Amino acid sequence: MTKRAKHKIYFSVCGEGYGHSSRDMAIAKVLKDAGAEVLMGSHGYVLDRLSRDFNAVEIEREFKMVGDNGAFDIKATVIHNKGQVFRFLKIISKERKVMEKFGATCVVADGRTAAAFAAFQLSIPCIIIGNQTQGDAFFKNEDFLLRIIGKPLGAALTACLMLSEEILIPDFPPPHTVCLPTLTNNRQIMGKQHFIGPVISGTFGKTNKSVRLGVKRPFVLTLIGGHSFRRPIFDNVIKTAPNFPKIAFLIFTKFKSNHIPPNVIVREFADDISQYMKEAELIITQAGHSTAMEILTLGKPALIIPDQGQVEQECNAMRMSELGVAEVLDYGHLGPQNISEKIDLLLRNKKYLENAKKYSKMAKKMNGVKKAAKIILNHSQLYLDSKA
Repeated sequence: MTKRAKHKIYFSVCGEGYGHSSRDMAIAKVLKDAGAEVLMGSHGYVLDRLSRDFNAVEIEREFKMVGDNGAFDIKATVIHNKGQVFRFLKIISKERKVMEKFGATCVVADGRTAAAFAAFQLSIPCIIIGNQTQGDAFFKNEDFLLRIIGKPLGAALTACLMLSEEILIPDFPPPHTVCLPTLTNNRQIMGKQHFIGPVISGTFGKTNKSVRLGVKRPFVLTLIGGHSFRRPIFDNVIKTAPNFPKIAFLIFTKFKSNHIPPNVIVREFADDISQYMKEAELIITQAGHSTAMEILTLGKPALIIPDQGQVEQECNAMRMSELGVAEVLDYGHLGPQNISEKIDLLLRNKKYLENAKKYSKMAKKMNGVKKAAKIILNHSQLYLDSKA
């Protein structure tokens, strides 16, 4: 009896932030449960995170984001990464070797372009997971030189997307899509796009009795991370907290202060942040797409403070406001008075909570993780059949 060939799914995961890895881990778990072999590729702290639950391999960083004082600096990012342009062919070559050694039957690229080119060279199906399919949008407000630089980068992204079998958008379908402004109107790419719904772990937000929150309700949850340019959020939330003496403020960040009010708790890390998100009255955070999807899946109103100059986050924040689930502040208006007014509005006006609950129901019905896993396995099977 002929032994059935095994699905071998290789994930190439962006190492900037936790959003890409969170959704990829959720999909990878479903694939493993279905009997597939999974290999995760990334770098830095994301590689460490992936290695805890999956076989993982280190791959080279494609680029590094640079920012200062609350602003993502696209010019500084381009300058910092100029050497990577000349290394890109080597990055593709190295990732191709990873795929060959593993014997990949399908490649999943999330936030990385090298993997798509490597998979194409090997004639392995590639599925792209992303919430950005329009490259030029990130340079439209920049000076002439950066707009010129943006053209070939946009063309490279388009080429990458065209090489894929399918593009999975982990978001709600129009007109409810959060990432709508950063999606292309290129008809060929649009034909590959599938809105599968938020891709959130099946255990995300489910009650875990072993987790002791250590904070009494009601509380406001602030998620900042460790990027130095987000320090103003930390400082101003601390200054705002005394205006709400009956509400606790729980902040997850690496920042420190010698002037912490009595109703503020600062922590660096939590094994399961979803337990805190689930119990919070509202969430203050930046506007990364995965964070937005987590907030909506849990049905929580939010105060969104996008990283300044980060077009994707600014667009996400605008859309969450339009959908009636969030209020938005920029870094130029981060004073305690403005933050207090936004918090008071979000807590008093129940329309934000009602709208958020509506999207929570929609997310659970769509089951983006299951849809993504099914699509990936289908393409892997087509590849295996072609080799039989």
